[in-house]
Amino acid sequence: MNKKISNYFSEKESIKSSTGDRLGIKNVVPENLKKIVAYTAARMDTVRLFLNVPCTVNSFYRNLQLNNAVGGSKTSDHMNGRAIDFVPVGMNLREAYNKIKNSGLSYDQLIIYPNQRFIHISFKDDITTERKMAFEK
Repeated sequence: MNKKISNYFSEKESIKSSTGDRLGIKNVVPENLKKIVAYTAARMDTVRLFLNVPCTVNSFYRNLQLNNAVGGSKTSDHMNGRAIDFVPVGMNLREAYNKIKNSGLSYDQLIIYPNQRFIHISFKDDITTERKMAFEK
């Protein structure tokens, strides 16, 4: 079953990982993080509506084993369900990054990975604590 967790994103997308599939890592959102993951998906709905293009999820929730396998930061917001790596479909990556960066949208971190061709965005539970940090890696 591929249940929707927000208007545009599904449960399946929240645990998607080609690395996890390849290595046989079972990546399941724990019960205590399901509301946070749904909140992050709802925040991502706003980004998707703002860009006005579909967004393909590369990585969303990652358990510790998967995060280690992909070389993620030890403090990665992916592990608490608050970050998404995505590709805006049919839109130039840098154009999408700049559009979000220069918008009034709130986020904690916005990172463009031009060589790997994706954008990372993370959110805090309390929007007033979001740093709106934007940079390139």
